[in-house]
Amino acid sequence: MGTRNRTLAKCAIALVGAACAFCAGGDAGFTEEALRKTPQGAHKYDAYEPSERCAMCHKDIAAQFQQSAMARAQALPWDQAEYFKLALPHAGREPKVAPVKAGCINCHAPQAFLAGDIPPAEAGKADPKADGVSCDMCHSIVGFEGDVPANGGFAVSPGKVKHGPRADSKPMLHEARQSDLFKKSELCGVCHNETSPWGAWVKETQREWAQSPYAKAEIYCLSCHMPPAPGKAATGAPERADVAQHIFQGAYSPNMLAGAAQVFIHPLGKEAQAGQRFEIAVTVQNSRAGHRIPTGSAEERQLWLRIEARDAAGKTWHIPASLAPGDSPEKSYSVTTAKPAYFDLGKIMGLDDFKGVSRDALPEGDRLYRKVYLNAEGQETVAQWYTADTDVFDNRLKPLEAVVEKYSWDVPAGLAKGEVEIKAVLSYRRLPQSVADLVEIGEVPVVTVAADQVTVTAK
Repeated sequence: MGTRNRTLAKCAIALVGAACAFCAGGDAGFTEEALRKTPQGAHKYDAYEPSERCAMCHKDIAAQFQQSAMARAQALPWDQAEYFKLALPHAGREPKVAPVKAGCINCHAPQAFLAGDIPPAEAGKADPKADGVSCDMCHSIVGFEGDVPANGGFAVSPGKVKHGPRADSKPMLHEARQSDLFKKSELCGVCHNETSPWGAWVKETQREWAQSPYAKAEIYCLSCHMPPAPGKAATGAPERADVAQHIFQGAYSPNMLAGAAQVFIHPLGKEAQAGQRFEIAVTVQNSRAGHRIPTGSAEERQLWLRIEARDAAGKTWHIPASLAPGDSPEKSYSVTTAKPAYFDLGKIMGLDDFKGVSRDALPEGDRLYRKVYLNAEGQETVAQWYTADTDVFDNRLKPLEAVVEKYSWDVPAGLAKGEVEIKAVLSYRRLPQSVADLVEIGEVPVVTVAADQVTVTAK
């Protein structure tokens, strides 16, 4: 047990039945159980209140939460496909990854995990509490296992006592207990940090935050994903200046993505001449996210920068990116490519003679910001549970970091004379379309994160 958790334990034992400054206890008071993960099958579904009951008093908060991806964490199309078409069949064939059968559900549908409903039925056929995370699930968390929160290592104590950040809450239909855990980013890290069966870090959102300027400034995950606003937390509750908005917007939210990074384009000259090389610099900054962009399941999330020139005749010319440091033409980690990849999906899905799918399913030659995941055979993979190595290549944007991308454009002879608009567009997609097509979940939206343009003259 690490120093922090030893402190929690001493606090827990000393303050049975009282509010603790570090963690929260269950109905029976504070115990060492708050420092150990609650095991699979520990609580039946009916140990938790349905969110509809919470909505009776917390109407606004419940409405916000029910529209979030967290409330539907197991029911979203990609999550359904990833579990039932990829992870679950693979777990049945490959002993090394067998823990994924329950591991995915541990965070995506924690009440199903705690009820021992593994695997749960598909969305719409399962208990509604297996569709995602419920209000009562989060507000029953009393601690977590280990020095670093990860892998769904939460300890829960469902019952009459609900845990939260305030010491002066006086709800009508249940008891309340204050817990500083509900103010800190460790609460998020319990599910937003994860290691694979090989011990590779495959999700590190809270760990990325912990190394960022935001952590030093005590700007927590909840500061952005549950922003405080004036209002009432419940019917009959006092007016407060800082009621947490339970919106949990993130990788599925175009509004959250737009402006998360900024792009500034700087041509190193005012005139472009056919047959000559024209230099362009583009500054890209992670200006708003307290973690890297993209984060979370970074093996599947795409962020890319495309540069195009449009001449006076309306013709568009693509300006390709060069390889980033540490990359090579054979790997092309940092530049979009249509080359086949993700060959292990054939093994995962039981497909004979599988030839892979287009790695990026994007126009070729654009700057790609990504973290590369390799399986035990050294192949690129989008299966985080099958990942053996993530210390391969990572050029994702760090919090508040700015990078300068330099482009050398060999100006074509066919460029029309006159004004030339040079545009830089930074785009995001939740998943390569080629993978989405393989598992048949339809079109994955492309979101514009940032854009900039300048005008130069073609001679």
